[in-house]
Amino acid sequence: MLAERLQQLEVRVREAVALLENLRAERGSLEAKVAALEGDLAHSAAGLKALAAERDQERSHRQRLEAEREEARAKVEALLAELGRIEAAVRDGTA
Repeated sequence: MLAERLQQLEVRVREAVALLENLRAERGSLEAKVAALEGDLAHSAAGLKALAAERDQERSHRQRLEAEREEARAKVEALLAELGRIEAAVRDGTA
């Protein structure tokens, strides 16, 4: 009877050891997956940072172009006004 209980205990201990080995292997696999996901996350974060920098650069470029366009528009309007004054002067014969 004692030998039988010892055998049962031995079987349970072996099962527990096997379970621990499986869990350790699974933990190693999960740790590798976590490391890979962290790497992907870092890569994605770097990509997002680069995209944000590119967006900011594009926004700055667009703002410069809009300012240049407004400056050109103001110059054209001033030239048109001057042409209008010249045409009016020519019509009036004061030129």
